[in-house]
Amino acid sequence: MGVRKSARWMKQVDDRILEHLDESGESKPSMMAKHPRFDDMTVSTGQVRDRCRVLAAANMLVRDDLGWFDITRWGQLYLSGDLDAENQPEPHRHGWKWFHQTALPEP
Repeated sequence: MGVRKSARWMKQVDDRILEHLDESGESKPSMMAKHPRFDDMTVSTGQVRDRCRVLAAANMLVRDDLGWFDITRWGQLYLSGDLDAENQPEPHRHGWKWFHQTALPEP
């Protein structure tokens, strides 16, 4: 496993979310916020939901129609140190919705 290369827009909780989904599989923000993995961070469901939306806009997570998030191949590459997140399109916020300006090709 290589050294992770995070982006300026990333926060510590982002790594925790990605690690959790990589190890446990898909989950909802409300379930993640209550998981012991997040106890030392004191994050709310809303904060986890917001960061999941950011990570989904960065193509590191995917969200289904029921609000479940799961890690993508891009997210797995980041965790293994094989993706420099700083070189990926930065997600932008428009109202409550996050998006990125360019679609990424499949890894």
